[in-house]
Amino acid sequence: MRLSAFHPLTALVYFAAVLAVTMFCFSPAVGICSAVGAFLFCAVTQSCRQTASDLAFYSFLTAVLTVTNPLFSHKGVTPLFFVNGKAYTKEALFYGLTAGLSLTAVIMWCKALGKVLTREKLLYIFGRKTPKAALVITMTMGFIPKLKRLHRQLLDALNCSGANISDSRFDRLKKDCTVFTALCAGTLERGADTAASMKARGYGIQKRSFAHSFKFRAWDGIFVATFSVIFALVLIFSAKGELSAAFYPVIKLENSVFPVGMFALLCAFPFILEVKESIKWKYCLAKM
Repeated sequence: MRLSAFHPLTALVYFAAVLAVTMFCFSPAVGICSAVGAFLFCAVTQSCRQTASDLAFYSFLTAVLTVTNPLFSHKGVTPLFFVNGKAYTKEALFYGLTAGLSLTAVIMWCKALGKVLTREKLLYIFGRKTPKAALVITMTMGFIPKLKRLHRQLLDALNCSGANISDSRFDRLKKDCTVFTALCAGTLERGADTAASMKARGYGIQKRSFAHSFKFRAWDGIFVATFSVIFALVLIFSAKGELSAAFYPVIKLENSVFPVGMFALLCAFPFILEVKESIKWKYCLAKM
């Protein structure tokens, strides 16, 4: 059973727990476990080409944050070299690395959340109590793909019309500005049409009825309880200072094996489920 097959509330509890620890426990161990777990899950749910592209982007983002942080923060007692008379310290370098890992981990978990919690599931979770917020969330999730398709349509239409066929930089810039202007106008028009359409249908005025096939089963309760216990234990260990990290003036890491291992297991849970289902599927095909 994959994570996407669980009840939407189960998946929501899982992602909320992982993201909370990733964002509020600023430690290299937490950042590494979270980033690796999110990347492995994304890797098994997409193509190899997309995985390679994501790896290059996240590596570049982490490297940029790691290298540039010592250029702005000169704290620390271990200078590696000097740039314009300012110390480029090891402590600032490790701080930037931890920040880069945490940021990339959050981005990857948000991407994984978008794969698991579809618009239908988000409407199911938030639509009853906050229908307007649910509508905004679902529209935002579909905004980027629709924007890419509209951009491609506008670009193809402009190319087919024979306008701006010159290869000069000025003409290419003029062409891009034309497409961008039309893209903004089309986006605003579609947003206004959607808002007017939903208002005309009475969206959010009265309590909505839902037709869904989501059932909270025994497995969902077991996994929610497991996630909650692991999350609580990680928070307790973090409050005791066993997941803390200090970078200035010297690097001090207080990372116990038990809480780090528990959080690593929590982060690897979606990847384990995906691999298990893939092996099970291949085994069933081999028996046929």
